[in-house]
Amino acid sequence: MSPDQTPGPAVDLLEAVHRDLAATSLPLALPGADRARQDIRNALAQLEDYILPRYRSLDAPLLAVVGGSTGAGKSTLVNALVGRAVTRAGAIRPTTRQPVLLHHPSDARWFEDQRILPSLSRIRGTVAGSPPSAARPAGAPDAEAAAAAVSSLLLVAEPAVPPGIALLDAPDVDSVSADNRQLAGQLLAAADLWIFVTTANRYADAVPWLLLLDAAARDIMVAVVLDRVPPAAEAEVSADLQSMLGREGLGGARFLWCRRRPWMQPACCPPRPWSRCGSGLGNSPPTPPGGPRSPGGP
Repeated sequence: MSPDQTPGPAVDLLEAVHRDLAATSLPLALPGADRARQDIRNALAQLEDYILPRYRSLDAPLLAVVGGSTGAGKSTLVNALVGRAVTRAGAIRPTTRQPVLLHHPSDARWFEDQRILPSLSRIRGTVAGSPPSAARPAGAPDAEAAAAAVSSLLLVAEPAVPPGIALLDAPDVDSVSADNRQLAGQLLAAADLWIFVTTANRYADAVPWLLLLDAAARDIMVAVVLDRVPPAAEAEVSADLQSMLGREGLGGARFLWCRRRPWMQPACCPPRPWSRCGSGLGNSPPTPPGGPRSPGGP
C-alpha cells in the first residue's frame, strides 16, 4: 500500500473519533475534570502520533524506538547495531538531546512528511565521520538550541538499517530535562516496537517501569536489553528482571543481555562483540550461562 492509500472504513471511523474528541469541551470545574481533560489530550496524541498514521499506511516501515534510563547505553547500542557511530554517546547527561531516526535510504519517503509525529519538524542529516547533528544558527543561545532540538526529528539515511524498519534513538525517559522526558514519552507512544535499554544496576528504576506498564496495557511489542552485566551476576540479574517482566504482564517481551566489557567506553563501538544483541533483535535472544530461557526465546 502506498503512502497516500488508506484501508478505508477503519480510518474513517478513527478520524471520526479524533474529531469528536477534539471537539469535546469540559468547561466545568468538577471533580475528576482535570484528569478527564488529560485523558482526552493523551488519546488525541496517541491517535495522531501512532494509530492514525499506522492505519493509513499499513505497509510503512516499522518504527523501533530505543529508550530507557539515563546512561543506560541507548546511543551506544544504536551505534553498535549499525556498525559505526551514527548517534551521539557520552558521559554528559542528557546525551541524546535531539531524537535521531535512522532509516534505509529506500524508506526515506515514509518519514520526510508529517505522517508520524506531526508536531515535530524534520531535519535531514548525514553521517560524515562523526554523529549527525542539526545545524545550530550562529549566535543562537543554548536555550534556543535546546528548544529546537526537542521540537524536531533528525532523519538520517543509513544503508546498514534493513529496509522495512527504522531505528529511533530517543532521549532519556528519566532525563534531568523535563522537555526531554516529555519528548521521550511522545516518541515511545509512536513506536511499533520499544527497545528498552537498562543496566544491571538500573533495571528496577521506577520511571522506566511506568512506561513499561503503559506499554503492557497498550499491547506494544517490547524488547528488553539488559546492558553492562557483570559476568558474575548474569544469571541472578537476568532471572530477576525476567521475573519482574512476567509479574507486570510483559512475560512475552523479547529479552537480551550484554556483558560488561573493558572496551565499552562511550565513544567505542566495536560491532562484533555486540553482534549477539543485533542478531537477537531479529532472531532468538541469547540466554545467560546457567540462567533461564528468555520468555520470547525457544
